[in-house]
This record gives sequence, structure tokens and C-alpha cells, in this order.
Amino acid sequence: MTLTTPGTGTRRLTHSWLLTARREDLARFRRLASVALRAWDQPPHVVEVVLHGVTELLANVARHVDNPRCTLELTDLGGAVRVTVHDRSPALPRITLPDWTAEEGRGLWLLREMADELGFERTDEGKRVWVRVSSDAGYR
Repeated sequence: MTLTTPGTGTRRLTHSWLLTARREDLARFRRLASVALRAWDQPPHVVEVVLHGVTELLANVARHVDNPRCTLELTDLGGAVRVTVHDRSPALPRITLPDWTAEEGRGLWLLREMADELGFERTDEGKRVWVRVSSDAGYR
């Protein structure tokens, strides 16, 4: 799908999926995202971080949200790709320094370190969590 921002004429390519976040389906959603990223001709470093973002954000919905129905969006911003997950829980994520001996609890921290931006906000329906990855040649 192509969206055009009114007034600016800016065009954005986007893919959106309404889904139920389950751990056993994460590979499927990574494949769908990978197809979109290939179609947008994104460089390998963007693909790696975006796919990590898809996995982490959906895994968090599966693990922490009572109702795992959510929306996954990929948007080509022209120079960056944004992964956004909208879910129905108003509880915002907490990003803390991980316990490196624990089996979990470091995903968002790692994602924040890998991406150019990680953000979240409450919405009328729950919350929105996003990751933005720059496709510029001078990446981190």
C-alpha cells in the first residue's frame, strides 16, 4: 500500500497486518516482513534490525498482553524503516539494564541499542510501540 501525506505529497510505502501474536507464528511474520523489505530493496543491516524488531515486539505482545490481537505495520519512510505494533494493553514497556544471567528480559534493551529510535505511547485502544532503523550508508 502507498500512503500520501496530505499537504506535503510525501509518499510512504506501508504493509499492515492484523494478527494474533503467538510465539509459534513469529517466524511467519518475520518472513512477511522480509518480503516487504526485499521489495523495498533495504540494505542488510536494516533487514537484520527490522526483523529483530518484528520478533521482539510481537513476542512481547504474546508474553505480556492478555488479548494478543494486534496490528503490525512496516513503513518505508524514505531513508528509514519503522516497525510499529499496536496492541490493546495500556501498560507501557519498561526498559532496564538487563540481568545478563537471566533467560529473558533483555530484548527491548538490545533493540534500543541496535535501532536509531525506540518509542512507545498510550493510545485510546492500548498502546503503540515502534522502532525506526535508518537505511543511510553511515549506519551505527
